[in-house]
Formats: sequence, C-alpha cells, structure tokens
Amino acid sequence: MVYLFLLFLFSFAVSSAYGDENALENRQPLELVFADSIVPQGRHETMLTTGGWYSRHGRIHRALLTQKVEFGITDQFQISTFMELLNSTNESGSRKTGIGDLEIGARYTWPELLSPFTHLALAFEAGFPTGNARRGLGEGAYSISPSLLFSHEFEEAKYQLFFSTGIELITKHRRVDDVPRHSLFFNGGLSRRTGPGWIVGEISVSSDEWNRGKETLAALTPSYVWRVTPRAELLVGVPIGLTSSTDRVGAVMKFTFELGGED
Repeated sequence: MVYLFLLFLFSFAVSSAYGDENALENRQPLELVFADSIVPQGRHETMLTTGGWYSRHGRIHRALLTQKVEFGITDQFQISTFMELLNSTNESGSRKTGIGDLEIGARYTWPELLSPFTHLALAFEAGFPTGNARRGLGEGAYSISPSLLFSHEFEEAKYQLFFSTGIELITKHRRVDDVPRHSLFFNGGLSRRTGPGWIVGEISVSSDEWNRGKETLAALTPSYVWRVTPRAELLVGVPIGLTSSTDRVGAVMKFTFELGGED
C-alpha cells in the first residue's frame, strides 16, 4: 500500500503537463482487465501497472500480484514486460507461493486509421515459464502470441468499442501433467465515459479445443476505471465465469500511472 501511495503522489506531481482533453490517452482508459488498451505510450514515456487478482474454481483458489511495464520507443512503437511477482495457489494440493510466469512484448500502433476515432495496433508477445508448473505456479510453456488490436469511438468519444484477438503458439514445454496446447483468444467489449472514468464490459474467450485441447475459457467482466489524476487510474473488475472450465468468480484491482515522455 505504501508503494501505491508513493506512485499516486508522484503521478499527481507530474500530471500538470497532460491537460489536453482531446488526446487519445484522455479519451480512453489506459488499462483494461483482459483486453489490451489501444492507448500507446509516447516517446520515452513509461507506464507502470500493478495488479491484484483473486479467483476461485471449486476448491482451487488463486491470488496473484502482477507488474506490467510499458515503454515508448517512439510515439507509435512500444515494448513491455508482464511479470507475476507473486502467485499463490492450492492447485497442487497444499498452498504454494512463488513467482509466476514472465511475458515480454512489442507493439506498433496506428492512432488514427482513416479517422481520428478509429485505432489499430499489431502486437507480439513471448512467454517464458519462470513459474514452477508442478507447483501450480505457471503453465510450464514457452510461447509466442501475435495479436491484433482495434478500437473505434462513437458519439464524440463517449463510447468505445474495442477488441484484441490473436493466437498463442506453444513453442516448447516442460514435463507437466497437463500438456499446454496452442489456443485462440478474443478479448473485447464496450466502454462508456461516466463521471471521472469509464464503465466497461468485457467478454474474454480462449480455447484450445481446435488443437486437441480440453478447455474453452469464457468470462464476462464488468469493471470501472477511475481516472484519479490525468496520469493515474484505478481499475476494479469482477470476472464471472461462463463455462464449466472457467473460474466461477474473481476480483481484479489495478493501479496504473505514467511518467516521463516528451511533449
């Protein structure tokens, strides 16, 4: 909590330079629950997102502390890392706690595609099994994930339709009981500007059944994203499982702030 409070104070101190209400980063959330926000990081701008996750599926409980770091190389090209700093679960029987998996990625964004309210991006991520899969702390797989992001705003940016979709390809896996398989994923939804933030509804689907897998995961996630300062947000979401293999209930909280960048 002290860490989040210090981040809040710092983001408030550096927020005065970001008062343009028409900028894309002021029209849309900086972070969503499962989908990727279309808002790119500017040149030499850094965005940090700390997330707390809880889910339950029958007797299995899981809690995560995650950290995402995004950095703008140019106004359209950015790199990122996503790390499960703490993964705690009783998936293997007794509760185990440790670090989870790591992802690194890159993305190129077209902020204006034919119109100022249509946005497109291409992204690529690579996953590494830094978590112990036998203890339930990771997937035990090396993966690559190309994806496409799209967003369109309606009624002068009051509403936003968005989605990110792609494929996760398993390039190599460790010896685990449940062998990971290639999967397709889609995360999309609608947001509405309300008060100091956005009401958001997301649909998230991931399936490996087309590749001899056994799971189709689907969730509906209502959330609210509160723009605390011009460069800081607090997100609260409640994922609700829609299939038998999906976690039945969950909770997500994310704190996001930006710093640096060039005018």
